[in-house]
Amino acid sequence: MKPVENKPDSRVPGIVGVGLLLALALGFGLGQRFGAGGVQPEMLPAPSAPSLFQLPSKLVVYQEGPAIPALWLDTFSSGVGNPKIDLRVLERSSDGSWPSDGDVYLIKARTFQPLSQIFSWADLTGRVPMDGINPVFQGQAFDPTGVHSRPWRVSPWFFMKKVAPGTPHKVALAAPARWAGEPQSLFPSDPDLMGAIWLKSQGKPINLGGETTQQIARQQVEATLSGKLASEQECWDGLKSGNVQLSYLPAWRLVLDPQAGGGLIRWSALPAGTIVDFEVMGVREESSKKEVAFRFFEFLLAGPQQSALLGATGYFPVRSKVGAEWVGSALIMPSGSWFDRSEFIMWPYPRVAVTPPQPTSETNAAVPESGGEQKSE
Repeated sequence: MKPVENKPDSRVPGIVGVGLLLALALGFGLGQRFGAGGVQPEMLPAPSAPSLFQLPSKLVVYQEGPAIPALWLDTFSSGVGNPKIDLRVLERSSDGSWPSDGDVYLIKARTFQPLSQIFSWADLTGRVPMDGINPVFQGQAFDPTGVHSRPWRVSPWFFMKKVAPGTPHKVALAAPARWAGEPQSLFPSDPDLMGAIWLKSQGKPINLGGETTQQIARQQVEATLSGKLASEQECWDGLKSGNVQLSYLPAWRLVLDPQAGGGLIRWSALPAGTIVDFEVMGVREESSKKEVAFRFFEFLLAGPQQSALLGATGYFPVRSKVGAEWVGSALIMPSGSWFDRSEFIMWPYPRVAVTPPQPTSETNAAVPESGGEQKSE
């Protein structure tokens, strides 16, 4: 009788395989059940903030006048949660339209109204304080209650003239009525500006008289200065090269280039004062970045930036005291009370921006009482 051999049961692998399949199926089913309901499987949490490799969206800023220094922009953008600044020059397109895709607009006060016809401005009330801003610059004719804009830098406009070496600073010029007869003179081709100066030179308030008076002033100045009007940049280039001896330009040009024309360019003010231009800041209501735009405004109005405005852009700060608007200027400004008689460039004028001072017998020390030409000594 043969011994019984112990052979492995051929059914065991099949049973084990079936068991493994059942375990996998059971695990998958439980995973699906808990995944759809209560217990979540362990996984990495979804990021709640943009990836470090994804740059934050930029704040689009349109600006008139000298650009903000790159160092300021980098300083602001380095702040926690602050985006990069996409600084663009504000200018009309070939069809005469203004760009309407910006978040922030740093513009001349007289540009504020035309842009208001294209889009709405955000309400800055309680968002951007006006503490410390010179009250002279708060009465903006296009935004008298200060709801939609804030002034942030200012510049007076002066006559500028080439002088001979050794000529004293107090250089005046012939009455503006004789502009056309002045040799080698060139003036900015800006009808509103030149019309306002035309009225100012006649001792008339430029913010009164209505559209009829303003239109007459435009026509007079364009006719009188025909052939002597060019862009502001051309006027400045002509002064520097010597081809122009007399022009009317904002003070910041000489601040930024004090040695222009070999250091022989000087300025002077009319006996009745001069024109003061300033830039305002506004946020487009449709912008999705209004909160960070408000922070950008506070940054530009902060003490360090305001104190550095003159050296950085040639404009004067608006955070100043009445009677001390030009404190900190490294240049000799025309003496006298010309600023007290100045008016802002805003045309048309829905209201008086600054109450004109009562006329006095005092004359500007930079201009002789006769209003004629002061010869070099």
